[in-house]
Amino acid sequence: MMTGRILAPKLLRDAWGKLHNHLHFAFVVIVVTWLVIIPLLNLIVFSFRMGHPTSPGPWTLAKYIGIFSSAVLWNALLNTGIIAGCGTLISIGCAAFFAYLVERTDLPWREMLWTLIVLPMAIPGILFAMSWILLLSPKIGLANIVLRHAASLFGIELSDGPLNIYTVGGLIFLDGLRGVPTAFLLIVGSMRMMDPALEEAAEASGLSKSKTFFLVTAPLLWPAVFGAALYSFISSLESFEGALAIGLPANIFMLSTLIYFQARMIAPTDYGATAAYGVIFVLVMLGFVWWYLKILRRKEMFAVITGRGFRPRIHGLGRWRYPIFGIFVIYLILTVLAPTLVLLWASLLPIYKVPSLEALGRLTVANYHALVTGARFWPVVWNTVVVSIATSGITMICALLVSWVVVRTRLRFRFALDGLMYVSYAVPTIVIALALAMMYLQVPFKYVPVYGTVWIIVVGLVVHYLAFATRLTNSAVIQVHRELEEAAHTSGIRPGGTLLWVTVPLIAPAMVAGSLWVFTHASRAFSIPLMLASRRNEVLAVTMWNYWDNGDVGLTAALGMILIVTLAFITFGGRRIIPRAFEAGTASIKGQRS
Repeated sequence: MMTGRILAPKLLRDAWGKLHNHLHFAFVVIVVTWLVIIPLLNLIVFSFRMGHPTSPGPWTLAKYIGIFSSAVLWNALLNTGIIAGCGTLISIGCAAFFAYLVERTDLPWREMLWTLIVLPMAIPGILFAMSWILLLSPKIGLANIVLRHAASLFGIELSDGPLNIYTVGGLIFLDGLRGVPTAFLLIVGSMRMMDPALEEAAEASGLSKSKTFFLVTAPLLWPAVFGAALYSFISSLESFEGALAIGLPANIFMLSTLIYFQARMIAPTDYGATAAYGVIFVLVMLGFVWWYLKILRRKEMFAVITGRGFRPRIHGLGRWRYPIFGIFVIYLILTVLAPTLVLLWASLLPIYKVPSLEALGRLTVANYHALVTGARFWPVVWNTVVVSIATSGITMICALLVSWVVVRTRLRFRFALDGLMYVSYAVPTIVIALALAMMYLQVPFKYVPVYGTVWIIVVGLVVHYLAFATRLTNSAVIQVHRELEEAAHTSGIRPGGTLLWVTVPLIAPAMVAGSLWVFTHASRAFSIPLMLASRRNEVLAVTMWNYWDNGDVGLTAALGMILIVTLAFITFGGRRIIPRAFEAGTASIKGQRS
């Protein structure tokens, strides 16, 4: 009898645990379906419809027939492939070269260079494109003016150029520079952790250093380099800022700008054709993401690190140490110094002029004063803060719930839920915005009061950042041993309480790091806010573009400098907050173990 009395509560607890897990799973599925699946399905369905989203017309294949029979799509596909492919080659070539120099050579100030290589990530993409327009515009570009003056010393007179940013080559140049920091982060870890014993064995067998590099080192690094290249290529496919600021004025369409042009710049909007372009773009991206995931599954074939300790082998550069260091200086000038200085110069002039003694006397802070005292500035700042905080909070909460289901439960189809997060990564930001705009114009979703508000931007950004956030929270939850949570259950704490009071404190460093990453990226996000912009939900990046589009370079640059400085302070503060979160998490672990 006593045994039966003891077993009954245990059976009830087990039954409640299973029911709770299923309810948790159902809630997460509903949230993910609402955020990701329904907008995409709605986009696909409407690509086969005529009319407006509020009053759909008959079913038709005419949109796809018209698109595939037009040269516009094929030109955009060709431009996208050429720019993304060539830009990726530049990014990967520079990133692999820098990673090798930083991790495997005696280059001076290597630790400092490691940080400086990723520093360009702090400059928003739209500002980077605008700064290079000011540097390489054929008529007024500062670099072109310097080159024309130098050519005149040799008797060569040029009326414009010689360089032109408004070309496919210009877009490749920008895409290549912007991709270096991310590619470097993807490659540098493999470069550091490769066991040098294989290289030493090759040289002991009589191979020269150059042959050892090409026959041993390079093949071992190939999976990391190829994975980074494919990731960079996928990211370049959906690049929007440079394509909008530089490609659109030059009539060079990529898939992203073609969708924006079709949705926002043609009146009346052909929603069916726009949706069809979006579906085609998603299919292209899904193909490359599937290939990328397939490569990741095969990476174990190239594992060369064993349990035996080792130290990375350092190669001496000899007399080339400082000339090669000069290459880093050139990179920093192109990616950080020149863009920032030209933006700062433009922000201090009422009307943009190239640097000269006469222009030096006109420097003023009037643009900054006009911004902060204008009626438009503070509502836009408030919108940006709300969007950034809400996006970071909702993204990390959703990611944690997904990771809890995937890692902690044994429910069937839980890994399919994890796979859906990769779908959100495969959907270009411009298509996310388009799908949400069309979804919240239709019944019954139009009765949800988010269209035209900051909350539709938040939804779009959450969808975009979920893929990154779930990778972070998956790793963090895996590192928390089940025994700590089981001890909480034994003490009578419910599963929800265990997640809140045990698991979350233990993974605080990952949650804080993820929140800061999402916050800073949401603060400077451009494509989704631009596609979903209205008078009520405008954010800083969209305001910057509107100033630029209206020809007000000074206000654009001033607002850009404010954004860059703010993001720098947030990043610096984040570097102080994360160690404290780590200490708090460590203290929580010790407390739980005691």
